[in-house]
Amino acid sequence: MSKKKAKKNSEQGTYALCVTTGLIVVGLGLGPLLGSVLASSAVGVLTGGVAGYLINNRKSSRKNH
Repeated sequence: MSKKKAKKNSEQGTYALCVTTGLIVVGLGLGPLLGSVLASSAVGVLTGGVAGYLINNRKSSRKNH
């Protein structure tokens, strides 16, 4: 497997992990407190997506410098 393909797979795995964690921890954990499981799940998925993006960008910016 080439390095480029391995990096792409790694980034996709990071996004998936962060989105799933955000959905479970934020979405389902805060759902009963906020009264809307759907809205809090959406917030959890967005939070996880942002976290995954920040993690992937931090890794790539370190290698470039």
